[in-house]
Amino acid sequence: MISVKNITKKFGDLTVLRGVDCEIASGEKVAIIGPSGSGKSTLLRCMNLLETPTSGEVWLDDKLISDVDPYLHEEIVAVSATCARSVQAGVASEQAVDEIRKKRSLGKWEGSAYKNAIKEYAAEHGQNINLARRKMGMVFQHFNLFNNKTVIENLTLAPIDLKLKTKEEAEARAMELLNRIGLADKRDEYPSKLSGGQKQRVAIIRALAMDPDVLLFDEPTSALDPEMVGEVLDLMKELANEGMTMVIVTHEMGFAREVADRVLFMDEGHIKEEGSPEELFKNPKDERLKEFLSKVL
Repeated sequence: MISVKNITKKFGDLTVLRGVDCEIASGEKVAIIGPSGSGKSTLLRCMNLLETPTSGEVWLDDKLISDVDPYLHEEIVAVSATCARSVQAGVASEQAVDEIRKKRSLGKWEGSAYKNAIKEYAAEHGQNINLARRKMGMVFQHFNLFNNKTVIENLTLAPIDLKLKTKEEAEARAMELLNRIGLADKRDEYPSKLSGGQKQRVAIIRALAMDPDVLLFDEPTSALDPEMVGEVLDLMKELANEGMTMVIVTHEMGFAREVADRVLFMDEGHIKEEGSPEELFKNPKDERLKEFLSKVL
C-alpha cells in the first residue's frame, strides 16, 4: 500500500533520514518506535508529503506521489549526458550508471532526453498528492483542530470543501462518528471546551470522516495527561480490530506490543531493526534497541 524507497531528508546541514526503505501492506498495523530525534515523525510526515523528501520516492497503491528520484531508475540515468560521456570514455554502461547514481552528479545540464525521461516516468506512474491525501488520514500529536470552529464544523469542513459530500451527508457522517465515541453532545462546542482526550478522539474521527484507506498517527498520546491516554488508545484498538491500515509513531510500548503486526525501531535516521512485537521486544538483536528497551520497559 505505502512504499518508501531510499528516503533521505535533510534540514539544512542536519540529515534526519538516511536512505530509509519500508513497506506498509494493506490492513497492516505498524508501530514505529525509537528515541527522540531518531527520525520517526519525519518518516511518517514524508509518507504523505507533509515533509518533502530530499531524495528517494514515496508510492501509494502502486502510484508515485513524490517527485521522481532519477537515481532509482537506471533507464533514466542512462540517457543523461554524464552517462553518455562516461560510456564514450570506455566505462561499461552498467558501471557508469551505478557510479553516477552514487556520486549524485546529475544536474540541469543533463540534456533534454534526461528531462523528458523524468517527465514521462512521472506522467505514467504519478498520482496527484491532493488526491492521494484523501486516502491517508493524519492524526497529530497536538490535535491540530481549528479552535475557531465547533466540533461539527471541524468534522465536516474537509468533506464539504473537497466536494466529497454534501453538507447534509457530511453532518450525518460526523454525527455517526461522534455517537461512536460518545461525544454527540459536544457537536456545537469549541475545542477549547474539550479535555485533551476528547480533542484527540475528535481529531481521530475527523480523519475518519474522509473515509481514508490508511491512518497515520504521530505520537497521538504524548500530549495527553496519563488518565486520558486510555480512552484514545481504546479507540485506536477498535480501529485496528476493524482492519484499518495504521502507521503509528508511539512511545506506548504496551500498545505497540498488543496492537502492531510489525514494529520498526529507528535510531539516527535508520531503521535499525524490524519484526513482530514478539521478536522485537523479547529477542532484540540490535545493541541500540537492547539499550532503548532497557530504559522504556
